[in-house]
Amino acid sequence: MKISNDLSYKAGSVARKIRAKLKLPVNQRLIRFCGIQRTGNHALINWIIAQEQLETCYINGAFPGVNPWQENWGISYPNFPYWPEERDARGELVGKELLLVSYENRPLDEVAADRDDISRYIGVSKSDRCVLVLRDPYNTFASWLKRDTPVTQAVVDLWKTYAYEFLGKQNVLGTKVCISFNEWFLSRDYRCKLAQQLGLRFTDRGVDVVSHHGGGSSFDGQALKGQTKSMKVLTRYHHYLDNPDFKGIFEADPELEYLSYEIFGDLPAQP
Repeated sequence: MKISNDLSYKAGSVARKIRAKLKLPVNQRLIRFCGIQRTGNHALINWIIAQEQLETCYINGAFPGVNPWQENWGISYPNFPYWPEERDARGELVGKELLLVSYENRPLDEVAADRDDISRYIGVSKSDRCVLVLRDPYNTFASWLKRDTPVTQAVVDLWKTYAYEFLGKQNVLGTKVCISFNEWFLSRDYRCKLAQQLGLRFTDRGVDVVSHHGGGSSFDGQALKGQTKSMKVLTRYHHYLDNPDFKGIFEADPELEYLSYEIFGDLPAQP
């Protein structure tokens, strides 16, 4: 039996390599996910994974231009009957029903350039979608400060380039699905439309999951796991309105207020 299994395994490996050379699909669906840390990336990804419970591989923290199996922030295989990480690392191109590759804090031109390069490592996919997620700058930067992470000029500039892309003032990524984390959090109808855009059957499962990636919420951690609607994720910035570092970010760059309003409208006021 062991010999039979080994022969089958080797035959499968050869078949996958031939399929890759012929550029035949290895994966059913690929979603390349672009976001800035603390913008709800992991909550959205958990929700995407939960919709149909497909055999999924999630590569967290990929680096453009680098083999994602070798360098990343973590790999998981939700809904897989086994854990094929070692086979993937050997380049055996294990087929996935859904493959999620998440880039965080990466310049968009680097992510765009990685589109063709990454298929050398993960194989060709039947469908390939790019997602850009953005959260308003007030709550994003409040969450950074809560984590004692400095909001540098480079971080502000990166958020702005994501906002320009979101608004269509530039088009670095090409065809993409833009997701407002604020609207995703608030609206079931919005989530339903997103599922359609991503080619997923909408169930809205996973909307109350607090991800363990990134340590959970900056303010609540894992304390409200299963109760995300009790998390005041759109009013985090209220805690920092008198904080000199927080105020300085927006005083130094008035365009942030304009871009935030263009995308997110008025944010919830203080009670």
